[in-house]
Amino acid sequence: MIDSLLPEGVALVRADADVAQDSPHPVELERADAMGPKRRCEFLLGRACARRALARFGVENFALLPDADRAPIWPAGFVGSITHIAGFCAAAVARSEDFTGIGIDAAAAAPLGARIVERISSERERALLDALPDADPAHWGMLLFSAKESLYKGYFPNTRTYLGFRDAEIEIDPETASFRAHLCRESAPSVSGLRDFRGRFHVDRDHIVTALAIAAAGANPGR
Repeated sequence: MIDSLLPEGVALVRADADVAQDSPHPVELERADAMGPKRRCEFLLGRACARRALARFGVENFALLPDADRAPIWPAGFVGSITHIAGFCAAAVARSEDFTGIGIDAAAAAPLGARIVERISSERERALLDALPDADPAHWGMLLFSAKESLYKGYFPNTRTYLGFRDAEIEIDPETASFRAHLCRESAPSVSGLRDFRGRFHVDRDHIVTALAIAAAGANPGR
């Protein structure tokens, strides 16, 4: 089901047993040597997913290293995003001529504490959560959190501007499994002239996955 989260023109690869057997790039392996066991495993598995996604565009054997902000340095002409939590890892990649930003995030399908929900959301967002069908604000709060993470991953590489959790508001539409993200901090730069972004989500027994793609100005993705 996660294949439907992003539009045509975006390559999305989720880790499985086959991906886990991929040999890491030597440069990535050298970088991972200084990491703890858990972080090392996540780093290399995420890069394996990214390498497979890039291969769909003909990019082979690229070492995907992090910059000073820990954001992946994608090859020229590409944008992407990586997410990993226990039991789930995936990467999404697209050509920058089609999309200026990609964000994907996974979270545990578990309630988020009321205090955390209050800290990451506006009063308006909490009212929207309360109005959702069969709403449990703590449970919907995890989806809200993940959607904001996806927005940030697609937004930051474009602007190098940090977003606080209350700098953008999320509206969730459970009927279409989609969400709208709106930049509400006036000083936050727009991306491709946009301050509103659309994303999708998928929820199963174990995970919540959110994703969005920001189309490049004048682009015709999937052509």
